Amino acid sequence: MFRNPTLTIYFARRFAKMTLIIFLVVFVLIAFIDYLELARRAVQRSNFDALIYLMVSLTRVPTVIERALPFTILFAAMASFVLANRQLELVVARASGLSAWQFVLPAGLVALLFGIFATTVFNPIATGLKEESIAILNSAAGGAIGADGGTNQQNKPIWIRQSGRDGNSILGAKNSFNKGLSLSGVSAFVFDPSGALDHRIDARSAEYSSGEWLLRNGTITRSGVRPETFEETRLATDLGPDQVSQQLADPQTISFWLLPQFIEISRKAGVPSAGYEMRFQSLLAQPLLFLAMVLVAATVSLRFSRSRDLGQVILTGVIVGFVLYVVTELAIGLGRSGIVAPVIAAWFPSVVASLASVTVLLYREDG
Repeated sequence: MFRNPTLTIYFARRFAKMTLIIFLVVFVLIAFIDYLELARRAVQRSNFDALIYLMVSLTRVPTVIERALPFTILFAAMASFVLANRQLELVVARASGLSAWQFVLPAGLVALLFGIFATTVFNPIATGLKEESIAILNSAAGGAIGADGGTNQQNKPIWIRQSGRDGNSILGAKNSFNKGLSLSGVSAFVFDPSGALDHRIDARSAEYSSGEWLLRNGTITRSGVRPETFEETRLATDLGPDQVSQQLADPQTISFWLLPQFIEISRKAGVPSAGYEMRFQSLLAQPLLFLAMVLVAATVSLRFSRSRDLGQVILTGVIVGFVLYVVTELAIGLGRSGIVAPVIAAWFPSVVASLASVTVLLYREDG
């Protein structure tokens, strides 16, 4: 398949170098923007510490950049192919009898390796750093994490129904972290034995511990009585830590290696596990998505030496890559909601994009 190992290593090394450069640029850019936004929100606080908020930005940027990794691969591949065209390297390679596959496949193999690394190593590190950033932000904010600090990626409140020695209750929160065992922006509605609402609890944060929730810094409101403030109060629950995590943990914040465990817990509890399965299959399909991005870049970049229109090449590549990304996100949404099987939703866009790109390359290069 590779008739010239030296040339193969050369193109693979160039693509890997370009990928790392673009990754670092995107990382610095996202970290800078995120830090400015955090500083803007927190600068008026009396305990504002610029270094602490810089650490928060640096530790939570990996989870943000993880969503941009497919575009990093796309731009790196386009830059590598365009640069090789401008330096007439591809022209010389073709004149010597080499086909386009001799410089597309090395980049594709490197993209697969990057995808495997992103799934098995980068994702666990990113989720762990995200939890660390929340802990730092929680400490800096005095136990009150704002809407921007939690890990509820679905941007809507989360609710669970529970019971305990304090009676039946409904517990809700704006954000969850620590695999669902810590909450911020908490509201709890506690009912008496007859089923009527007894009182409401609003708290800045809550921690699960040994069959109860420890709520901090809030108020208790009863009908006809002036609200009572508290620093700490407890609310009993019959849910175990696994059940709490299964219901409150956001799949986007669970490490790749822990997702099978959460899927199994959900199945045993009889609770839909589509969200965790979709996340797991998406991470499994990530290497193929990276390969698809390289193939997409090849279809729009390899003819640059003929057309000499760099702007059109870049625009076409961005549009095609963006369409693939949108289709992938749409499929993930369908798989998460259970409308489509997670396996199909995760793998179908990447498989179709790869096959379509290979077809175009075969037609252009091999007739």
